[in-house]
Amino acid sequence: MKRLLAMLGVACLLIFPAGLAEENGSADHWICLECGSKTGGDFCGVCGKPAGAWICSACKAENLGSSCHSCGMTREASLDTQAASGDLLAAWPAVRYLAGQSRPDALVALAHYYELGLLMPKDSAMALSCLHLAAGMDYAPAWVQLGRMYDEGELVTRDYYQSMECYQKAADLGSVEALWYLGTFYEDGSTVRRNYEKALEYYRQAAEKGDADSLMSIAYCYANGRGVERDPDLALEYYEKAAEAGSALACDYLGYLYLSGENAVKDVEKGLSWYRKAAELGNSRSMAALGYMYQYGIDVDPDPAEAAHWYEQAALAGREDALEALSSLESGKTE
Repeated sequence: MKRLLAMLGVACLLIFPAGLAEENGSADHWICLECGSKTGGDFCGVCGKPAGAWICSACKAENLGSSCHSCGMTREASLDTQAASGDLLAAWPAVRYLAGQSRPDALVALAHYYELGLLMPKDSAMALSCLHLAAGMDYAPAWVQLGRMYDEGELVTRDYYQSMECYQKAADLGSVEALWYLGTFYEDGSTVRRNYEKALEYYRQAAEKGDADSLMSIAYCYANGRGVERDPDLALEYYEKAAEAGSALACDYLGYLYLSGENAVKDVEKGLSWYRKAAELGNSRSMAALGYMYQYGIDVDPDPAEAAHWYEQAALAGREDALEALSSLESGKTE
């Protein structure tokens, strides 16, 4: 781990001055909060707005000062809201500005823009530089993202051991997501010697903090006797905890268990309820399953309109077989 930290530290020193320095609002560069462009004057050379102008995220008033003249919201609070909006285009000016202030969360977000090549040329080196800089500030999500990159071979050569080191650093900084990833390494056994007990240790640590993925993994271990004695009842309990914590996959699986009667007493009402909950959370398999049930009248009265609705939702969520089923339903072919 010390070797990795040293490497990352050197990388930051080498890369930051040449690349990220010009992002950080130096004396000859300002970030226009209207369009996100760099500008050297009082007015943006791209959109023509005053370089320091910003639009309040709460009331949409345009301002030049440090707080909104209309509602009193501070510029920093407004930028935080804008950067976290989820709309990459709308968030761009705020993300670029806050990254220039060396905000680790904004640096991780900026790395995503460089990785995608969105609003700027695609630049893998700059994406990694942003992540290294944020990680050097002990920002756990940056370590998690680096771990994923080494795990999946994105922007870097795939290296599972480096990935584990990054996840461990994130876990040491309090990341429950990293604890789950570490557990999967020990459960899978392809990188380190398989150790279900060790995997469960990581899963339990994360589950104690409410991590849905870890609760789901514990349920799977009890369902299949991995590191513990097989216990379908306890597995069901953990599936329900995972579902309550927001796992769409757990909701989907509970729907299947209650409707099939596998490892649970068959309960159509509960099964349908869990399938609907999973569908609300975006699980396309549950959407398709509901469509199939309503198409063929399995445990429910046949309802072609309801079947079409769920097949359509599943297809829009990317499930190709649902699109085929919808076409078959609409043409009257239900074989």
